[in-house]
Amino acid sequence: MKKLFLLALVTVGLVTATSFPVSGSTTASTSQSTATTADSSYVWTKVLSRSTAVAYHAKYKSAVYLWNATHTKRLHNLKNYPNTTWYVKNSVVMQHAGKSHVYYEVYNYGNNSDGFIWRGYLTKGVNPSQRALASKSVINLSSERSLQFFQDNLTTLAGLPQSQFQKLVSDQVAKKLTKSVADDKLDAMAKILATQDISTRDAATKAGVTNPKTTSFTVKQVDPKSMTGYYSYWSKYRTTNALRYYAAIVASHASSVTTNSVHGHYGLYIVPDTTAKTWKPEITIVAD
Repeated sequence: MKKLFLLALVTVGLVTATSFPVSGSTTASTSQSTATTADSSYVWTKVLSRSTAVAYHAKYKSAVYLWNATHTKRLHNLKNYPNTTWYVKNSVVMQHAGKSHVYYEVYNYGNNSDGFIWRGYLTKGVNPSQRALASKSVINLSSERSLQFFQDNLTTLAGLPQSQFQKLVSDQVAKKLTKSVADDKLDAMAKILATQDISTRDAATKAGVTNPKTTSFTVKQVDPKSMTGYYSYWSKYRTTNALRYYAAIVASHASSVTTNSVHGHYGLYIVPDTTAKTWKPEITIVAD
């Protein structure tokens, strides 16, 4: 093994705007909003991109709920919103009990309630009972709203359990790196370096990685407000898929550190910052 590269603490800072609530952190307006459940086994496996907000309304008059991103807390009971039209701003695939389910991240037109709901509880179209305003069935997102959805989804992703966040990003990175190969031992070494106060040599020994020679550190603080790549990406794709954007950043760094490696193998470990107002995950990338 030739050279060992370590890219540590690659941080992406994002100031969260307040015009649209972040999923899972909305202050509930109903008595059911604070109810919780012990079931936390809903695992995100995919995030789907959207460029428009499509109108839906509740299919049933019985109690169905909007949940937080990890499906561990009830936020709103749609029974208390009989005249509301909900707009889908994001879609995710969650796996539960061995089966995959598509959940919509929705918000109401007034932007004071949002959350995640299984799509089977909704019917496409404007709520026929809504008389307060003439709602549209599809909202072509303005640049400001699209960017806000993008920022909200970054924060939602960072609040996921570590294992889910790691897998979602790793899978996306692997798809982008056609010349580099993910390696379990290097993943393990990256995790050890990121989570333990240990030398590179000892981390390599623990992970079963042989002959590490040198380690170099690069620390980057990226501010999206001044980062050309952030706006050029968003302007080009106009997508709310924050996962795809973030994975592209990680993949570019992984590609860079494997350029001078012997085998082109890499490992990475990502620790999301769950702070509600910032999004600064720490990334450790190791290459052989």
